[in-house]
Amino acid sequence: MSLATTTRRFVVGTAGHVDHGKTTLVQALTGVDTDRLPEEKRRGITIELGFASWPLGEGVVASVVDVPGHRRLVHTMIAGAVGMELVVLVVAADEGVMPQTREHIAACEILGIKRVVVAITKLDRVDRELAELAGAEVSELLGERFEHECVLVSAKTGEGLPELVSAVRLRLLALPPPLATKVPHLCIDRAFSIKGAGSVVTGTLVRGELTLGSEVRIVGDKSATTSVRGLHVHDHAVTQVEAPSRVAVNLASIALEELSRGDVLTSDPALAVTRRFDAELRLLRTVKAGALLEVYVGTARSPGKLQLLVPADEEAGRPALGRVRLDRPLPVTGGDRFVLRAGQSKGPSGAVLGGGIVLDAKPPPLRSKPLRRAALLALQSGEPDAVAKALVLESAPRALGRTELQARFSVEPALLLQRLEKAADRGEMVRLKEEGFVDRAALGKLAENARKLTAQHHAEAPLERGIKLETLRQKLALRSSASVAAEAIRLAARKGGAGEPIVVEGDIARLVDFAAGALPAVKGPTGEVVRLLAEVGLKGMGEFALLEGSRLTPKELRTILSRLVKEGLVITVGEQWFDARAVASLRGRLVEHFANKPVLTIAEFKELSGLGRKQAIPLLELFDRDGLTLRRGDDRAPGPKAVR
Repeated sequence: MSLATTTRRFVVGTAGHVDHGKTTLVQALTGVDTDRLPEEKRRGITIELGFASWPLGEGVVASVVDVPGHRRLVHTMIAGAVGMELVVLVVAADEGVMPQTREHIAACEILGIKRVVVAITKLDRVDRELAELAGAEVSELLGERFEHECVLVSAKTGEGLPELVSAVRLRLLALPPPLATKVPHLCIDRAFSIKGAGSVVTGTLVRGELTLGSEVRIVGDKSATTSVRGLHVHDHAVTQVEAPSRVAVNLASIALEELSRGDVLTSDPALAVTRRFDAELRLLRTVKAGALLEVYVGTARSPGKLQLLVPADEEAGRPALGRVRLDRPLPVTGGDRFVLRAGQSKGPSGAVLGGGIVLDAKPPPLRSKPLRRAALLALQSGEPDAVAKALVLESAPRALGRTELQARFSVEPALLLQRLEKAADRGEMVRLKEEGFVDRAALGKLAENARKLTAQHHAEAPLERGIKLETLRQKLALRSSASVAAEAIRLAARKGGAGEPIVVEGDIARLVDFAAGALPAVKGPTGEVVRLLAEVGLKGMGEFALLEGSRLTPKELRTILSRLVKEGLVITVGEQWFDARAVASLRGRLVEHFANKPVLTIAEFKELSGLGRKQAIPLLELFDRDGLTLRRGDDRAPGPKAVR
């Protein structure tokens, strides 16, 4: 059986002060006593979350989550509120609004629950006029912050129950359809084991769908991969279920010890735990810096602290922005709602202080507060183009990775990716296929740094023909990444760009004027050898000719040549010595040749080099060994290092 299309399902919760009759009302409406624990029976109060199916007629079924009302159990109430689309606020006619009434209302508002049907209970105990006064008091408290109406009821006599059912059904049918996604997100509120079946978790499926046999992940203290062995919705076995709905999931091959309240069941590979998140804040009371807080996200909670980043702008109606730091990591996604309560050491014990919406579930360290504030203000606006630009600018010179978009931000990932792609098409940012998007101006600065590093290397090592590409990439990647560094080098080598282009030859990068033949500032006998080889260029010189020209002893010459070869200024081929820059220049001409022709003949090589056949052969063999060319008979084809 599938519950994907047979009925329209909703999740409805109860709220209200202890002993105002929530559980009794649920039983009268559904026939289910949600107090299942012996202690609940003995004490006459709800301690844990209770659940019931509530058929509302006309193909509408609600999963009811009955929450505790005692002030010491508000944390359980908040866990049960996850995924609620409407709340039945229960207020006793003979008592009216009480402390937990107010706290539950505050928690509901912070969690984004805007639709309330108020059930003024125990109508059989008081005059109708007193019950109406209680309703007026609640209505005044809810004000315009909630869409609400009051219904007077008696669970004992049944009076008003049909009107309550009708009011709930109409408000549920007015809700927008759920987010279209197949990726499940279920916040676990119970985990237990059944003999013969294994581990079972229950929770509200707030988005996506679950299918029998599908692979899922548990994200929490002990994250693990498992699969759906069984699905039950209010004791009925099903093969598929869509959000929103209360679900019991039998999981395969996972121990009960690996599961706990607060974990998230999902198939999203990007969802992970975090120790901090940035959020839009709504504070009901002033929160002092460093104050101990209890942070509730989904069905999880952790001690934490709040850092204010942007104060509220009351004139503009803009809430504050801040960073929440957690003592223990929790599974958090962009767009999640959360609640802040006072910690046990400060403030009214357990009082709801505020909460908000997670804008960035994996924020970077606060290296630049202005850039972080700009990114958060963009996320708060919800405008995808502004978000795309602000996040890329903040990430620079690192790239904003495609994988970061999933589960991290409050803006829908597909929409954000679309805007990033369009911005790259317009040239506002650079697209890196293997990574993501990088700010164009920051990439330009990195390219300029590549030129500076190359020039610096020439100054520090004048006998080398250039800086090794890998060394240049590593230096540029210290503040960016390998792929961004590679793109910066390509930009630095591009003709027509800002600044004089660098030249990339094989595994070396050099400045144009350095390769054009300017001799390094080397004096003495070493400088004389360098000068002699530079003068003959590609013709090269043997050891005897160098001895005659330099007037050095054989031992002195060999020592100098060995050092020059090691430093990259001289190349030895057989018994001949060549100026490395002349050879590098020839390499460049060969690369240009292969860009236009697939084959290099001996005649073409002689023309390119200006050498005779006898002189050309050793250099061709050198290029064969280096991978610049591949021998095909007497001709050459481009090797792997001939690719530009």
